[in-house]
Amino acid sequence: MDTLLNNTNASLYWQIPLGLLLLVLAAFLIFLAVRIGKTLKLVDSLLDKSVPNLLKATEHLVGVHQDLSTLLTSLDGTVGELNQQLPQLLENITAITASIQQISESEIQPTTHNIQQITETVNQNIAKIDELVDTVTNFSETTITHAEYYRDQLSARITDVVSAWSALKASWKIFSGPENRTHRREENE
Repeated sequence: MDTLLNNTNASLYWQIPLGLLLLVLAAFLIFLAVRIGKTLKLVDSLLDKSVPNLLKATEHLVGVHQDLSTLLTSLDGTVGELNQQLPQLLENITAITASIQQISESEIQPTTHNIQQITETVNQNIAKIDELVDTVTNFSETTITHAEYYRDQLSARITDVVSAWSALKASWKIFSGPENRTHRREENE
């Protein structure tokens, strides 16, 4: 009986962990099945929403002109097939993404770079115009200052000449006048 009890105990030692392991494995598989089901529902939902847009984009890119209404009506029946062909679809999406990236790199980024260069050039030209305006302003101020100086110098000279001329004219009148000649003759006699 001890042998039977020992065999039963020994078998319990490996059966209990095995049973727990099977329970954990079953719970994991149930969890995995639930997650896969949710993922498939999400993929179905995404496919229902994104496939028409993807087909429109593909039609424009490839140039295929098909009747979209018949395609959309048959789309409900082909969702199961799309689930099987999901890797191919993801590969196509990756190719479209790569095309968009290539367009971005070849078209948008150079344009942005050109706009930045134009902006820098315009800013440099504006700075040069500011420098030119400052130079012209300084030149005008200097010219006005010099003109005022020369005007003051010239007006002083003209005033001196006019004063000298007035004095000379007055002296001439005094010395050359008829009264003065007679008066001088009388004094001399």
